[in-house]
Parts: sequence; structure tokens; C-alpha cells
Amino acid sequence: MKNVFFAHSVNVIGGAERVTLSVMEGVKTHYRCIMLAPDGGELGLKAQQSGAVFEPVSCGQAEILHPVRTLRQFAQYARLIRKYSPEIVHTGDLLAFRSLQPICKLLKIPMVCHVHFPYDKGFMKWAFDRTSPVASFIYCSEELKSNLSPFLSQLVPAARHTVIHNGINTEDFSPGKPRSEDQPLNVGIIGNLQKRKGHEDFLNMARIIVQKGLQVRFHIIGGDILEQPREPLLKAMAIKLNIDQYVVFHGQVSDVRSLLADQDIIVCASHEEAFPITILEAMACAKAIVTTNVNGIPEALNKHTGILVPPHSPAELAEGVITLIEQPALRANIAQNARERVVENFDQSLFIKQILNLYESTLVPAGICHDA
Repeated sequence: MKNVFFAHSVNVIGGAERVTLSVMEGVKTHYRCIMLAPDGGELGLKAQQSGAVFEPVSCGQAEILHPVRTLRQFAQYARLIRKYSPEIVHTGDLLAFRSLQPICKLLKIPMVCHVHFPYDKGFMKWAFDRTSPVASFIYCSEELKSNLSPFLSQLVPAARHTVIHNGINTEDFSPGKPRSEDQPLNVGIIGNLQKRKGHEDFLNMARIIVQKGLQVRFHIIGGDILEQPREPLLKAMAIKLNIDQYVVFHGQVSDVRSLLADQDIIVCASHEEAFPITILEAMACAKAIVTTNVNGIPEALNKHTGILVPPHSPAELAEGVITLIEQPALRANIAQNARERVVENFDQSLFIKQILNLYESTLVPAGICHDA
């Protein structure tokens, strides 16, 4: 069985990490999966639980000004490559990619770079060079490919560029029991607490809904995975808005299914978002969704499967949520439509089939490079 390295620069579980875990689960009957990530977090543990090997690494960056550190980093990867002889290195973020790039280039190991975010040009230019060993870029949305591939094609002319929408296991994520009508509605937002996720807009939306006198509980599911201390700021904001008694902060969770099952409405308030896995999970669980219409989100949802509003607009988020609260038949209808759409278009089986096809084409002798 051929070996594949999967690499992340963090060992906590956000959307990109959940996608990687899904890939490993889907390809493990075809490839032996080895996860490379920093020690001391949940990602390595989850990888092991799925049957993968976890090798803790530091994802330091090669720098001319720090030759000793760079050589240690190189030696770390050389040891693992001698041990496993990977056929492909599949990276889930650009820091992990850049850390592995020098040795993969030296040893001619093809790399698959999975792009989950609209990176800026300066960051991409820092990460790649024209002789980079990238065989393929995977973009999780058409919008992301349209935005980034022209510049990345200049940086790495030999790479292929392929859109593979995220997929999820629609049996693991499925509708739960009907809610009890005598309980307050639960409205949740799922995601790490980066500013671009729009949690301030979510809290301002919550204030508008509370002021309407509606019986709602608001749930913030996610933590400071990038070590940005935003949870205390958001808690202070909830107090300032006088809605703290209605808001529950759940922190970072490794498995969102039980909390997602408790929600009646899911809100995505992001200002910037490629193709969020949390939206697919909510769709699969037949949850009504109110979301901003940014980046690749309209590729997943339309007016029949959710309510889409402009970013930076708490009032329109609130209007969408209130509409769903006041019209339970509409809420049930778009939730069911969302479930049907995700099963038909974004089931994990479709996702994994495309990943396996890409791996197979990557292992074919190089020479033909084109867009897919």
C-alpha cells in the first residue's frame, strides 16, 4: 500500500482540519495515511483514532538567516521520509506546505496543496517558487480557483488546478429528533473565533432579536484556535449589549455533531469564506441556514436551501433569522431542501472519488499539465 503524508501547521481542529480528516477516512483503504502536525493537540489524536499514523513535527520555516534551525527542520523530515517513503505529500495549509517544500523539491516528491482560503498575493509569493514541487492545487470552490489560480499559475507554472468541493459523510451528519415546541429556539454559529468569521455581527444580530422579545438562545461554537484571544472580547461585548444571559460560549470542540443537532437555525456571518464545511454539515443535518453570500458560499446554498444576505449586516442577518422563527413551515422546507442538495452534490463518496482520481493522476509520470 502506498503512503501519503498529510500535513498541517496546527494541531487543533477547524474546518480545514476536518476536511483533511475526512480525506484520510475516505482514502485509507487505498493509501496508508500519515499525519504530520505539531504535538499536543486534538488533530493528531483524531487522526490516530481513524487508523492513521501520527508523527508530531514542528512546522518551522526554512530561512537563510537561521541555518541551524533550518537544517534541523530538514533533518526531521528526512528521517520521516526515509521511514515511510511517501508517494504524495498533501498539505492543508500554506505554512505546512512551505515547511515541507524544500525536501520534497530535493527528493522530487509530488505535493498536493489543498487551498481552503483566499490568501493574499504577498503570502502566496512568500510560500511558492517557480520550481516548487506542487503537482496539483485543490480549490474548495470555483470562486477560489477563479481568484487565485491566475496568480498561482505564474508562481508555479507546472501545477494543475482543480476544484473539488468539500464533502461530508451525510450518514454521520443527518437529521435528528424533532425539537420540543415548548423550548426556546437555538440559533448557533460554528467556527473558530477569527475576526473574519463575523462574531461581532452575530452578537449584534442577537441583540436585535432579543429586543423583539423572541425566545431564543444563541450558541457560539468554536474557540481561539489561532491563539488570538478573542473569546474574552466577545464575552465582554455580549455583556455590553446586555444579551449575555442569552448567549452560550461553548469553546473549541473536536466533534460538533451533538451541538449542531441541538440547533434550530445556523448562522454563518463570515466576511470572507471559501467553502465552509460547517455549512455542509448543517445542510446534512437539515438545519435552516442564514448566511452571508460571500466567496464560494452561493455554490453550496441558494434561495431554496437557505437565506443569503450581504456581509457586515447584522440587521439583515436578524431579519433572516426572524423570518425563519416566525415561519416554521418555511424553516422546515428550506431545511429539507438543504438536506437533499447536500446528499446529491456534496456527499463524501463524491468528494473521495475525486481525491482518489487526483492522486492517481499525480502518480502518473509527469508531463501533461492542464486545468481540470
